[in-house]
Amino acid sequence: MEKIRVGIVGAGLIAPMHAAGYQEMPDQAEVVAICDSDEEKARDQAAMFGARVYTDFRALIADPQVDLVDVLLPHHLHYPAAIAALDAGKHLLLEKPVAMTYREALEIYRKAQHTGVHFTVAENTRYVKAYIEAEKIIRSGQLGEITLVRTFLPANERVRLSSDDFWGKRRHMGGGALIDSGPHSFYLLKWLFGDFRELAAYTSRLYRDSGSEVEDNADVRGMLACGAEFHCGFTFTAEVPHSERLEVYGTQGSLIIDQLALPPAKLYADPADFDGVAVEGVEYDPMGWHYFSIVDEVKDFVTSVWEDRPPAVDPLDCCYAVRVIEAAYESARSGHRIVTV
Repeated sequence: MEKIRVGIVGAGLIAPMHAAGYQEMPDQAEVVAICDSDEEKARDQAAMFGARVYTDFRALIADPQVDLVDVLLPHHLHYPAAIAALDAGKHLLLEKPVAMTYREALEIYRKAQHTGVHFTVAENTRYVKAYIEAEKIIRSGQLGEITLVRTFLPANERVRLSSDDFWGKRRHMGGGALIDSGPHSFYLLKWLFGDFRELAAYTSRLYRDSGSEVEDNADVRGMLACGAEFHCGFTFTAEVPHSERLEVYGTQGSLIIDQLALPPAKLYADPADFDGVAVEGVEYDPMGWHYFSIVDEVKDFVTSVWEDRPPAVDPLDCCYAVRVIEAAYESARSGHRIVTV
């Protein structure tokens, strides 16, 4: 099989991490084209590969020398770029969220199924070492019946909310912390625990003088179909390094994951277990855990195309996350009313 020829659409913050994934698979993939509306950005990244430069994603997709399209665009462009790539018969790796609406997300998924190309969503959560170990622990029954799950995703986006042409603009992003960070937690809970039953959501905007139009804080809580309660928090206003936290409480023990903690993953047997036990296989790497999970997601997708197998991330679960986000926004708009998912 010849190398998979990749075109990256979007040369922003996340693009170098995707590029690193392709660079680690020189025998299977090569980046042959880079596209960005800012031609200088596109040229800077294309120089690493000797790749062609485009400023219109449609032109890159039409390039017959591109086999796989990697879409890293603002949220409002996910749908048109994905549909164009699928119409052209290209393999598709699409950044989260799948689209700004559940209807559009499902349309992308169904078109990919009909077209027969390889498609998944760039959801790095599935490749975070701590969550991979968490799945093993939860599936083993070691924690007993799960009663409560909590996630918290802190970030600081103050500068981007006030200076970026797209970030913080409702028309381009569809919202703020909820639609940008929410896909990670809602995918994680769907993957580990199954469907959601109902939820209520709260959103707020702290940076009112920044020019931002979107919420920078959000809380979503409710019930999972398995009977456990959940609580997911998201913020763009935390003065801490980018991190994620997962708490899983069961009738026979609990698991706490925090990427800024040392160790980052610990098991607790009961209320008297003050020391806990570090989870094996999860290293303390506050600067690298996020980067390497993105590199691994790219490598897995390339391998799935190369071996003609499904990728680890089921894109339908990512579509479901958009469904949860829509329900959360509906609840927040209606005065925190409980909404069935």
